[in-house]
Amino acid sequence: MRGLRGISPVVATALLVVIAIATAALLYLWVSGIVSSQPTQEPVLYERIKIESVGYDNNESAVEVYVRNVGTVTTELDAIYVIDAVNGTIISLDTNISATLKPGELVNETINNTTLGVGRPYIIKAVTKSGVEASYILVVRE
Repeated sequence: MRGLRGISPVVATALLVVIAIATAALLYLWVSGIVSSQPTQEPVLYERIKIESVGYDNNESAVEVYVRNVGTVTTELDAIYVIDAVNGTIISLDTNISATLKPGELVNETINNTTLGVGRPYIIKAVTKSGVEASYILVVRE
């Protein structure tokens, strides 16, 4: 059997250099294609609300809800729910809200005739006309 010969070290080094350059070129083309394909359109406007605070007046059986528009578009508040967090039943619902909030604006809504139990958790939920929701957990203290 004749002696097997491998490729010379010079040829092996040249092949490794060519493979490394080709890999770097492909990687560069792939990354530059991703970076250049980013959209350059206008930012999308979003509707978002946040319940910042909730207060309960036991003497007047009224829940005060402070809702802020934290989105980038004007929104209309549609309803506020008071839900018993333990069994999921709706305690009170106010759909007679006509509040239009500009971005950053805060509105105070009062839900009357709402009797809440001390120490029991309640979910306060605000909903806009387009269906965007915000929730807040309230536990009534003595």
